[in-house]
Amino acid sequence: MLNLPKTWFVVAESSEIYNEKPTALKRFNLNLVLWRHNDQIMAFEDKCPHRSSKLSLGQLKNGNIECPFHGFQFDQFGQCDFIPEINHGNTNLCLNKFIAVEQNNFVYINLNPHTTDYQNIPWFDELAQFKHYSHYSVTWPCHITRCIENQLDYAHLPFVHKTTIGRNVKVSNNVKFELTDASIKMYTNPQNKDSSYFNFKFGNIWLLNILSGKFLQFLAFVPIDENNTKLYVRTYHNFITIPFIIPFVNFVLNIQSKIILNQDKGIVISQEPLNSIMATSEKLYVSDNGIKHFRDTYTKLCDL
Repeated sequence: MLNLPKTWFVVAESSEIYNEKPTALKRFNLNLVLWRHNDQIMAFEDKCPHRSSKLSLGQLKNGNIECPFHGFQFDQFGQCDFIPEINHGNTNLCLNKFIAVEQNNFVYINLNPHTTDYQNIPWFDELAQFKHYSHYSVTWPCHITRCIENQLDYAHLPFVHKTTIGRNVKVSNNVKFELTDASIKMYTNPQNKDSSYFNFKFGNIWLLNILSGKFLQFLAFVPIDENNTKLYVRTYHNFITIPFIIPFVNFVLNIQSKIILNQDKGIVISQEPLNSIMATSEKLYVSDNGIKHFRDTYTKLCDL
């Protein structure tokens, strides 16, 4: 399992979890199996404790997941509820359980197995007013830390994105960081908090305010393993209200997002070491204040 902050992580979109059968996902360098039981998300390591077969190859029976190898059944708490050859369960056989919730059309998992904090699942209040968003996902061959730091780095915009969003950016302009143990926020115009800003919240979500109340970009950085990260990309918008035009607008917004992210991709995947927390030889500048805070806080949260 990856060494990650012990907090809430987006792991999938709600639409990826099936209602009638188990869903296999690789996250945190672990094989996971997820399913729904009474409108709740069940999340476990995808490994039967009997003979290590993948439970995701099995089926659901009355809310239990049945191993495809020998028919062992496990309930929503991960306890073995039934073994065919003895006709009853065995409480000593348990699955490795993860705490999971479903909010904002995402599935979250908390990497603190003892958490009781369901009130502070990271999200952005700014998105409450939006009814529409485009969305897609893409996997990059790099560590989650490099993906996140790319979105905390505004100084690269006029160079990497000189033909798109970076054309009028001056890296010498004053910016303002607001740094806490929960988030990293940067305003491009400190005198006007309604101007553009980005906000990253631990564990793995980021928001770019492009036009307040009208146009915002969202990213979730989902760790698959040490070398691969899945990006969930959403563009929230309120400037189009005609229903039949919205799908076309979403299509165009996705194309635009893909062009911009593809400008980043080659450079991000070229960075070594893969895990930026290990990049102790890098010399950070003032524009990297958000990145420095990210590395310090990330390390602290991993050690909790």
